[in-house]
Amino acid sequence: MARAFELTQKEVTQHHSLRKPLIEKIKKIRDGRLVISFFISFQSRSPLGPEDANMIEEVLVNSDTSKGVTLLLDAPGGDGLAAERIIQLCKKYSKKDFETIVPARAKSAATMVCLGSDRILMGATSELGPIDPQIPMKFGDTWQWVAAQHVIRTYDQLMSDAVALIQGNIEPYLQQLAQFNATQIQMLRSATKLSESIAISSLKRGMLKSLNEDEIKTRIKCFTDPDITLSHGRALSIEHLGDCGLNIEEINLRSELWRNARDLYTRSTFVVDRGESGRKLLETLDSSYQAS
Repeated sequence: MARAFELTQKEVTQHHSLRKPLIEKIKKIRDGRLVISFFISFQSRSPLGPEDANMIEEVLVNSDTSKGVTLLLDAPGGDGLAAERIIQLCKKYSKKDFETIVPARAKSAATMVCLGSDRILMGATSELGPIDPQIPMKFGDTWQWVAAQHVIRTYDQLMSDAVALIQGNIEPYLQQLAQFNATQIQMLRSATKLSESIAISSLKRGMLKSLNEDEIKTRIKCFTDPDITLSHGRALSIEHLGDCGLNIEEINLRSELWRNARDLYTRSTFVVDRGESGRKLLETLDSSYQAS
């Protein structure tokens, strides 16, 4: 009876021991590489941040990375600088290369992590996403996330029209410009450049090392230009990324790797979406960390 109760408790709470066999199978399929499983709830207000890079380094420093590092990643996004540090950590600690597996969705800053890997493994249903910065803005009584580039372009157009006005009433322009903060506009310009810079420099050191920075900038417009993506939540699947020249391997949806990755996704998202112990879950074969 005690054994049955223990097993039931593990199933109900989705204990780490239930996911270990899946991580072990993925490790075997990937030729013995260190497999790190990292999930952040899409229902969370705790995005990818510097503390996550610290957790990942804690795992890396105590693990065998002689056969390479595989990061299985499912996250809604967050801090671009944290993404850059995670890329650097995984590359520096890996004795071979660094690859990412996307079992469902790696968006925004999580996409940036994938772009910094040496290889991205995706199924036909996997999603990457745009990496242009977003800010919250209030429209009436509703808050919405708006592309930083749209705010900048609106400000620049109003300023340009006001300066060019020779005759007519300038008051409507001044009223609209009064809603903007010049310092914030400059910060948004810097944030936009930073996001693009991190992606370009990561790709220059990895998948697109044969191209110059201008060529890479052109290749990744589907990630950086909101006029192309139209929505920050836009799903960028393998079929959308064919012209980017990225090193992407498609995982057969009937393969053992995909079945295990999806099983791990189902069990891990159950844990982080319920959020009783945290909205983030970082695991290897030997360790499990949960954080808010």
